[in-house]
Amino acid sequence: MERVWSGKEERLDLVVKEMLTDLSREKIKGIIEAGKVSVDGRVICKPSFKVKDGSDIRIEELPVEDNTLLPYDLPVDIVYEDESIAVVNKPPGLVVHPAPSVKSPTLVNALVGKIELAPVNKERPGIVHRLDRDTSGLMVIAKTLQSYNALIREMQERRIKKEYIAVVYGKVKSGMINAPIGRSQLNRTKMAVSPSGRIAITHYELLEIIGDYSLIRVRIETGRTHQIRVHLSYIGHPVVGDRVYGRKEDETLISRQALHSSRLCFLHPVSGKLLDFYSPIPEDIENLLKRLRGMI
Repeated sequence: MERVWSGKEERLDLVVKEMLTDLSREKIKGIIEAGKVSVDGRVICKPSFKVKDGSDIRIEELPVEDNTLLPYDLPVDIVYEDESIAVVNKPPGLVVHPAPSVKSPTLVNALVGKIELAPVNKERPGIVHRLDRDTSGLMVIAKTLQSYNALIREMQERRIKKEYIAVVYGKVKSGMINAPIGRSQLNRTKMAVSPSGRIAITHYELLEIIGDYSLIRVRIETGRTHQIRVHLSYIGHPVVGDRVYGRKEDETLISRQALHSSRLCFLHPVSGKLLDFYSPIPEDIENLLKRLRGMI
């Protein structure tokens, strides 16, 4: 795994944590001290080493448990498939790929044996982008290395259009949030708006005001960890049901965050054809909307 660090000078272990979000600080410390991380071509074994803006960070491929990618018989809603890619509709409650902290079967486990997956990483083959465990909706999966590399380029050049539907607290006006996101200084397991973070841009459009709640459409230009949830919480309109960045009241309204990846639009990595996929609002969010409308 490789990345060019963009931001203020930061400790190496914190930089690696942003790259390996599923690993604990202790595990990352061990990886660095074992000589598995290099900065600008030089192996660094000191977790507190300061990484400067523009430095090239490389992490050696890490071993995974033998049973990580065992196929698991879970139903997968494959909305499109050809020789190069597949588009799936991920249900809520399902982690995208295996990690040391993940004990339950994942989307990757469910796909193994069903479709070919680009062999880019033993832990997450074919995965071009992720959705949080409790976010549902559309994801594109690469089946070949050629398609994976092309889709990653599209992602880096911000040419993949991703839209979400969310139910949030408060009466929202359409707008845009341009606020950098980085690891929270108060809780390293969370993300936060931070001057030293990476650029993050979120557009949101009001669809309906429902009493003290709003139904909105969200479009992101960047893909930072927890970006939508962090940004909406930052402006005082957290996603309903979000146990990390939201409010504790009304937890009985829905069992997960009311956030759904509803649209995915991109150029086919081989043919260049424009593909545009839609996913309707799932049943649990529809039920939430009905309950909120009934409260007015």
